[in-house]
Amino acid sequence: MLQKALQLIFLFFLSSFTISANAETETLKVLGMKNYPPFSFEKNGKMVGIDNEVMYEIGKRIGVEVEIDYLPWKRLLANLKYGSTDAAFALFFTQERNQFALYADKEPIHDGAFYLYVKKGFEFTFEDVTDLYDKRIGLQLAFSVSEAFDTAASENKMDILSAFSNVNNIELLLADRIDAFIGHELVTGYNLLNMDVLDQVSRLPLPISEKKAFLVISRESKTFSDKQSLINQINQALVDMKADGTHKKIVDKYLK
Repeated sequence: MLQKALQLIFLFFLSSFTISANAETETLKVLGMKNYPPFSFEKNGKMVGIDNEVMYEIGKRIGVEVEIDYLPWKRLLANLKYGSTDAAFALFFTQERNQFALYADKEPIHDGAFYLYVKKGFEFTFEDVTDLYDKRIGLQLAFSVSEAFDTAASENKMDILSAFSNVNNIELLLADRIDAFIGHELVTGYNLLNMDVLDQVSRLPLPISEKKAFLVISRESKTFSDKQSLINQINQALVDMKADGTHKKIVDKYLK
């Protein structure tokens, strides 16, 4: 009887150890967007960027191994929706995305303003979405701008030309294929500088939207059963990184 009890105790501790070991070595598979400097981009054959470094730091703080892969935006969203990845960065909040993604929304992984960019000499007045009616607007695939813009676009108030990247939008503008494109101020500024066309493009004064972008967890992913606990840990890690200056240090590395 005693021997059987000891065997049961041994099996219990062995089981507990195995569960603990598996938890410690669990890998969080994350998708990021290709060609989105300074947030995620390739440099000297290696993927780097603000969001990349923030994501790896989060992994260290919550004790999870992070594995990042990169896809075009539309494919990233599809993988997230159907659970082919555990997580992704960086998503704006929309009701549609909230159906398949859990947001770590205590702190954004990054934020910023989106502006309209035009060729120099072809500036126009922009105060609201109605000023864009009947214009040719470049927009990245599956990109959500604002409720007003998205509604107008769905009603064909504008001629939307889909682009694979911010660089693609710049090329379309310079080739006179579009009248303007919408771009994140940091991403567009970085690309204009690196393409040596900063003097050929103007940014209209008013932002079309100002947004926070978040790390999200796929609702369909099977890797982590307690997704809310994972979200809570990620939220706390981001709050701590903002408080202790780690997040700012990473941002400054790419912007200074």
